[in-house]
Amino acid sequence: MDRERTHFRNEDPRFNRFNQLIDQNIEDPKYSIDDICTDLSVSRSQLFRLVKAHTGTSPSLYIRCRRLERARELLTKTDRRVVEITDMVGLDSPQTLTKYFTQEFGLSPTEYRKKQPDTPDAPTDKEEAPAVSRPASRTPKPRFGALYLGLAGMGLLILAVFLYFKLSQTTPAAKASDTFDNSIAVLPFRSGGKNNELLAEGLSGQVHASLASIENLKVISRTSTELLRESGKTIPQMAAELGVAYVLVGEVTGSAGKMRVSVELVEAAENRTVWAKNYEGGDGELVGFMNTMARQITGTLRQKLTSREYNKMNRVPTQNPEAYHEYLLGKQLLLSRQKEKLLAGVRRFDRAIALDSGFADAYAYKASAYFLLASSDFMNMQQGIRLSERNALAAIRLDGENGLAYASLANGYRQLNQWEQAVTTYQIALSHSPNDAQIIYWYSITLRALGRIDDAIRNSNRAVALDPLYPAIIAGHISNYSYAGRYADADRLFNEYALPLSNFYTYYFVKGYHYLNQGNYQDALSELMVSDSLAPAVPITEASVQYCRARLGQRKSAEAYLTSLPENPNTYHLLAIIYAGLEDKENCLKYLRLGAERGTSPFYLKVSPIFRFLHGDPRFDAVLNQLGLLDPRAI
Repeated sequence: MDRERTHFRNEDPRFNRFNQLIDQNIEDPKYSIDDICTDLSVSRSQLFRLVKAHTGTSPSLYIRCRRLERARELLTKTDRRVVEITDMVGLDSPQTLTKYFTQEFGLSPTEYRKKQPDTPDAPTDKEEAPAVSRPASRTPKPRFGALYLGLAGMGLLILAVFLYFKLSQTTPAAKASDTFDNSIAVLPFRSGGKNNELLAEGLSGQVHASLASIENLKVISRTSTELLRESGKTIPQMAAELGVAYVLVGEVTGSAGKMRVSVELVEAAENRTVWAKNYEGGDGELVGFMNTMARQITGTLRQKLTSREYNKMNRVPTQNPEAYHEYLLGKQLLLSRQKEKLLAGVRRFDRAIALDSGFADAYAYKASAYFLLASSDFMNMQQGIRLSERNALAAIRLDGENGLAYASLANGYRQLNQWEQAVTTYQIALSHSPNDAQIIYWYSITLRALGRIDDAIRNSNRAVALDPLYPAIIAGHISNYSYAGRYADADRLFNEYALPLSNFYTYYFVKGYHYLNQGNYQDALSELMVSDSLAPAVPITEASVQYCRARLGQRKSAEAYLTSLPENPNTYHLLAIIYAGLEDKENCLKYLRLGAERGTSPFYLKVSPIFRFLHGDPRFDAVLNQLGLLDPRAI
């Protein structure tokens, strides 16, 4: 890249701040892209776009160039040895400095220093090694035998081994500073016909799961990659949106008797295929393939994996191909969040469990489906949480490290205001699935509800980095900034995501509450009405609309809505909202107390702007205390 561009200033304060952060932490090899994103309050994809717009390159390459510029300055103006300069610019070894310096300037550090007329003499660096290119990693040759399955089995085994070595060749210190070079998105595999769609889904999902279990790899969540399935964008464009260096693509064609799977690994910056394979075989051996793949990967990488990673990569969901087929259908149905499809998903998981009673993942996803049904008001909350808990516990009995099962339990605890259990169980879930963006997001909004806003932002930042296109996660992340009182940051993010989220009702709901946080009832009403038009008859949205109308003096509308609500535990929180809009403390507190007694109080009670007028009232503090929310530091 043009080296002059690593030191210029411009009128973009975020880019100037980005440069300041690099310079302030240039000696720290562990200061990563994730740290920069947190300090800048941006996602990885936003950072990628920012740096690409100003420099034409990726953040990791730009940071490397800035380190090398600093090294060149030190070589010119000081007599520091190369080994000392290596530490001063945050690189892991003199060999790494020599390699990159030679690539950038055409001379090794020692040769460069000798050509400078006024450079002080420096001691000879025995540590400096000649600049050499790292040899391409060699893929171990698989053993052919009875377990070689022809289809994608050993081929995808080779792929997973290749990807691990290809994306983790750098030392741990180098990984920390070059995070973008250690990241990958597994795009949904294309299928040559409807009969192959589930097989394609299963193969890409299995590769994703295998790679995601390696802690040092940044693997983008499948909910984000799914949104790009029919986008028509080029691989470099998709990689830029997702903030990754590598993209995996694949295609499944043929029939059950003879399937063909083609897989390519693409280096996104140059849109260059660095590895490609074709496989042929029958699809009936899929479960056997997963067994073989797990054994071979763990056997090859055992010295590089923790025992937990070893066990996770050696795990297969089921030995029964028919059960796996039903499970994949159920997972697909859950994506829509529609009532009919959620219920159909439950039926698919039931069939999978009937075919394999030990299928832990099917129980875990069934638990998640029941929670989604309950939290979306598609079924009674208490009943939905009980069914979710029952299936989550069944999953945990079969697989004590099932992160989704623990997260489903935690969701239920949160919804019932059982905060200590919720926080502890989310932490257990994340100990088993540390890179699951959905679980991190759920944990984030729980921390927000407790009033731990800084912790909430830190976690939602990480969730967005792992799942940069998922609307619910983006909306929750923006909401965290609003609840923190960082309104300018929230406004910037609202503007940035306005186009991709323009048809998503939660975007307008969150924007409405952003205005409520600021006491702007008119703009809040406008946004909430848009949300209501996109998703009619959502009770919390309707109640929030009437709250705004009451605060704006339209009391008759709010009172008419109030009389339409039945009085039962499922409506106590809605009644409290309307009475809050009417500034009727007595009735508002009455229904909050009733909700606390029946376990139906809104989990966001402590931080909601709607109930802010009750803050300081001992009776409200008593409700918070009953729900375990009065002192969140104890949780």
